[in-house]
Amino acid sequence: MSTTAPGTPYEVRLAALPGPEGVTPATFAVHPAPAPVPPGPGEVLVSLRRLGLNAGLANRIGGPDTAYGPGLRPGDVPESDAVVEIAASADPALPPGSFAVGKVPWRTYGLVRAEALRPLPADAVATGLDTYLTVLGHVGFTAWTGLIAVGAVRTGESVFVSGAAGGVGSCVVQFARARGAHVVASAGSPGKVALLTGELGADAAFDHRAGEAAQLLRAAAPGGIDLCFDNVGGAQLEAALDCLRFRGRAIICGAASQYGSREVRGPANYLRMIYQELTLRGFTVTEHEDRRPDFEAEVGAWVREGRVRSLHTRLDGFDAVPKAFAGLLAGRHTGRTLIAVEESP
Repeated sequence: MSTTAPGTPYEVRLAALPGPEGVTPATFAVHPAPAPVPPGPGEVLVSLRRLGLNAGLANRIGGPDTAYGPGLRPGDVPESDAVVEIAASADPALPPGSFAVGKVPWRTYGLVRAEALRPLPADAVATGLDTYLTVLGHVGFTAWTGLIAVGAVRTGESVFVSGAAGGVGSCVVQFARARGAHVVASAGSPGKVALLTGELGADAAFDHRAGEAAQLLRAAAPGGIDLCFDNVGGAQLEAALDCLRFRGRAIICGAASQYGSREVRGPANYLRMIYQELTLRGFTVTEHEDRRPDFEAEVGAWVREGRVRSLHTRLDGFDAVPKAFAGLLAGRHTGRTLIAVEESP
């Protein structure tokens, strides 16, 4: 049941640093937000409509500043990508009643710098607001950048995607298939494995909880792999290094198995990179913004053709944010985790 009152703006704050049990719903708390003032030059007043949650934010709780945002301390309001409706505007490019996407605070209603937002097409509601936080949004752009702009995937290659039922991973699976690659994927439950092979088109998939990672990957890709898109790190990254063919590549997007860990572990078998001439490369999607038009053109065409689709878990109501974020880290969701906020303040 909702604990927020209609007509009142709310925000989510970090309530406490996680204890030994990790992030729980009690890590965050919903509070009334300050009443916003009218927008000044370069500002817009926005109503939150969809909020996207990112597992990587957990790495900044009590941690250092990163390229994706500052370290978080109790009392701070996190930010992530969202679809907003413009309520009032001092920028002609974002008129009232239009929709936009961008990185904003976890707040139902408030002022945002216009430069932080990108206008959405006039048919955004008809296309589906969720789409602009999944395949056509930040996670889709992250997947496309790592797989295509950085990883240079080629038709006929064998691609392994770890964490493939998550927001980024589910996009990578679909984009790799659309580019003509053979896709092997991992996820954390039999149901997610069935979704990957049944709905998203992966050629093979395995439940990483069902055994030793290297054995599972060898069974799923007996001929080896050419490219690994890694969202998990740990044992699955080591398994990928074991299975990469000569001059194979591993693209490091995330490390979900290491988030919140006090002892981050790198691959113990990294010496295999020497005699197999392997490449291990990380990337920061914000450094590739110049490729966004290419991404939107290619993936937009795939969406229109029905070759890729939005995969997400949507929870309704702003007060669902703390529970949703904890559930995301626990692996209880499929695809991108979204919060839908329909009511206006």
